[in-house]
Amino acid sequence: MKRVLLISYYFPPSGGPGVQRILKFVRYLPQNGWLPTVLTVNPNYAAFPSIDDSLLEEIPSDVEVVRTRAWDPFSVYGRIQGKRRDEVIKVGYIEGSQGLKNVAQWLRGNVFLPDARVGWVPFGSRAARKLVQKQKFDAVMSTGPPHSSHLIGMAVQKATGLPWVVDMRDPWVEIYYRDQMYEGAIAKRIQTHLERKVLSTANAVISVSRHLGMGFKRRVHMRHYETIPNGYDPADIPLGTSPARERDTFVIGYVGTYSLLTHSEGLVAALQQLQLYVSVEVHLVGKIDSEALEAYRAKGIPVKGVPYLSHGKAIAYMQSVDVLMLALPRAYGGSAAGIVSGKAFEYISARRPILALGPTRGDLADLLNQTQSGNIFDHGDREGILGFLNDHLEFRGKSWKINDEALAEYERPRLASKLASLLNRLTVLPNQIH
Repeated sequence: MKRVLLISYYFPPSGGPGVQRILKFVRYLPQNGWLPTVLTVNPNYAAFPSIDDSLLEEIPSDVEVVRTRAWDPFSVYGRIQGKRRDEVIKVGYIEGSQGLKNVAQWLRGNVFLPDARVGWVPFGSRAARKLVQKQKFDAVMSTGPPHSSHLIGMAVQKATGLPWVVDMRDPWVEIYYRDQMYEGAIAKRIQTHLERKVLSTANAVISVSRHLGMGFKRRVHMRHYETIPNGYDPADIPLGTSPARERDTFVIGYVGTYSLLTHSEGLVAALQQLQLYVSVEVHLVGKIDSEALEAYRAKGIPVKGVPYLSHGKAIAYMQSVDVLMLALPRAYGGSAAGIVSGKAFEYISARRPILALGPTRGDLADLLNQTQSGNIFDHGDREGILGFLNDHLEFRGKSWKINDEALAEYERPRLASKLASLLNRLTVLPNQIH
């Protein structure tokens, strides 16, 4: 069996949808002739936005996981406010008083480059060098964000000549919250240089969506590029029918990280109209910005914030609501067209109608159309959102029929097989694959 070194900052017990991609690769690559060794961060030194110990059970027993120390600036930021790291760490935004937030965001955008996890690079690089000296690897792969992980991968490739795959789950210089970081001209040049250096040096680059790949191709000449999308694991889906929804209230549910960047005034306006003739309630599950909760309450919309749920409980919860909301952030440079949240596929497998908010032309729109699982509207499209909700009032308590054949293309074992195929080709002709 061939061996691959997988470099990932986020790995169980870290929770959240971003962990699922690398965890499922680790779980299913051995079935395709590749045994991973994972290089990640010791949870005691990590800046994980959530913890989900249940995910540790999915790591195959023969997979070695090497955990290192790291330095994280958010630990200092948290101490200043008298809070733990996990109370101030969010995805795309930072908690705290406005003055502290402004300072922290400026530092994040201009000092901690390419991202706030750059403090892991010296520890991860040292551990990676020891690993490749101790045992034989056939390939190395780094996944980001955080894109600091790719700096470790690049160091391994330079030292060993091993074929290197860069996995891009999100944009780099076009990340949607970039304009929140007060990024100066020097920082912009550094980020552009680092992105170009990583993507042009790697033997292969993969990303989660077609539009995301188009953005990389527009800016960087890469040796080889493929799209391997996110997906879902049929083994995670509870058997049997969806939980009963015996209630009068029409519940719109959201699972993940929710902030004002994803908030939709069009949805709020539609719900104000809808609640004139039906009881409605919004449930936001996960890491929820308090300002976003208040944005609903200020307009008279009943909203409930639910703390982070373990992965299994989150999937069961998705099946219990009437409509699932999938809100994309308003993205820097229009890059939202390439954003397909990892949870989108689990939403689809829950067989509840999906109300998506974001660009109506893009990869998520194509996915919803392909799987016949919902519709997407601009954040401000009150009439379209209201029409969708009205159309689905009658489906409360019923399983939503989707295109199962289309969804099957995104099963995690199939996607791991695609990655294994790429790794096999790389080990034969690392600079000439097709």
